[in-house]
Amino acid sequence: MARIAVLTGEVIGERLAGPAIRAIAIARALANDPGSQHEVILLAASVDDGVAEQVSNGGFRLGMLSNETAEAASQSEIIIVQSDLLDRYPVLAASDACVIADLYDPYHLEVLEQSASLTPERRRATIAASVAAIGSLLARGDLFLDVGGRQRDLWTGALASAGRVNEFTYADSPDLTRLMLTVPFGLNAQAPEPATSEVLRGAREGVGNKVLSSNDIILWWGGGIYPWFDPETVISATASLAAEGHPVHLVFAGSRHPNPDVGETPAARAARDYVDKNALNEVVTFLDWVPFADLGGYLLEADVMVSAHRDHVETRYAYRTRLLDGLWAGRPTVATGGDDLMSSIAAAGAGIAIAPGDVDGFANALRVLLDQSTRERFSSCALTHAKGHTWGVALAPLVEWCRAPSRAPDLKSGVALAPKNPSGLRRSIGSAARRTGLRNKGNSATR
Repeated sequence: MARIAVLTGEVIGERLAGPAIRAIAIARALANDPGSQHEVILLAASVDDGVAEQVSNGGFRLGMLSNETAEAASQSEIIIVQSDLLDRYPVLAASDACVIADLYDPYHLEVLEQSASLTPERRRATIAASVAAIGSLLARGDLFLDVGGRQRDLWTGALASAGRVNEFTYADSPDLTRLMLTVPFGLNAQAPEPATSEVLRGAREGVGNKVLSSNDIILWWGGGIYPWFDPETVISATASLAAEGHPVHLVFAGSRHPNPDVGETPAARAARDYVDKNALNEVVTFLDWVPFADLGGYLLEADVMVSAHRDHVETRYAYRTRLLDGLWAGRPTVATGGDDLMSSIAAAGAGIAIAPGDVDGFANALRVLLDQSTRERFSSCALTHAKGHTWGVALAPLVEWCRAPSRAPDLKSGVALAPKNPSGLRRSIGSAARRTGLRNKGNSATR
């Protein structure tokens, strides 16, 4: 049994963003681990009292982050933390707890785009702050969570550069499996339930009073609209099909972020302006942000999941959690390729990956999926692929680790990771290598 604090800088309420969804899933899995009797608390930037009991299901406590609650959390045996919270609450970093740094979201790469509209000075400061926050996690973490694939390589390189891949952590596990755990984002093992009444089809105020019939093909953009995404490509592809007479309708599920610090992003406003400019309001709808408890009902009324992003460094290391919606609901996905998750979805026959900015390619993929029998074939593959992506599967390594937590051996040793005079040390090592002949072994250039 351990006292565990799970911390997120996001809002926990009726509407949830990815980091909050993940924090809730982690807290729930640890609180209900049959192999332990952990005492778990989840602390968030703010909590809506109306959903507190629904979120925790009585399995863990829920509270708001503050200096006082962070101080109390620092007394836990295990602290699981996201983003910049170690910098916001230094008492956590100073704790003797096992600190688990959840690195599933490489947000310092997102900031490169998010800060583009700022003044040069503010942009530089914003980027520097995100990099420093990542640095704090890398320096203090006892365990690091990645989502696997290319992202594991990203964080391996980052940890090596931070001095955390050293003689202590290497001796502990040469493959670094005791320093890093692959813990992807997951999905609910329980199938989504239909809404008690129609949420997308039929006359409804939330869809702009548009009437969507059972014959309409609804394209669903799950999640928010951020600068690295490319809603214009999907909008243009939808417009092409509509101009051909196909009954398609595009719905954006999250044009206004539930975190008031984010709200409606400039990218979301630009997408609305693009729709207005091209007189496409009859085929495109923007919803503010779908309540998390209602999401399944919306997905089951949609026909095809869509997402598009620009060619950006963030893409290579991202884990597009919205792509899991198609697997959960058994719906085909058409999305820009380039990230590991979409590659796996396409390989499983559950979706079609498109090159960045390829409007014609996107329209052609959607055109293929206008056929119901084709959609059903893709849907079957999606449901099969979903079985390997449930929260139970994703969180199993973390649940097991928390049964016998331990501090990272290099931090526990108390030995400084960086020598005070690294250049002098390198000269000393080089001199020893020359004396013993190690410098020439295996070096074809000296043979």
